[in-house]
Amino acid sequence: MTIVVLDDEPGIVLMCRRVLEARGHTVHGFTRPREAIAHLEQAGSDLLVVDYKMPELDGFDVVERVRAVRPTQRVLMITAHGTGEVMGRAAEAAVQGFVLKPFTPAELTSSVDAAAAAPAPPSRA
Repeated sequence: MTIVVLDDEPGIVLMCRRVLEARGHTVHGFTRPREAIAHLEQAGSDLLVVDYKMPELDGFDVVERVRAVRPTQRVLMITAHGTGEVMGRAAEAAVQGFVLKPFTPAELTSSVDAAAAAPAPPSRA
């Protein structure tokens, strides 16, 4: 799979890249939302792994912007804020899964596998 990882913490992006590349995935890592959005608009990906809470844009803003161009984009959200409100927004946004911070490499890979196997959001055509 081709995976885009977006988190404002460089260490999280690096860890995700190492773990996912070791499993044979092609991974593009970003710490700036606008750069990740531009990449996804141009190249797309099989899965977007995106942090919920970032200073510039939150994960839901990123998902909304990406899905305006790629409506069936699968998404795995990273969060340390697994509240009911966040989970409700995720259901409305048709997010395929979550991984809660702090997470282990095994938790990341199982969450990626589950999100990739989940149905893609319906196209808005």
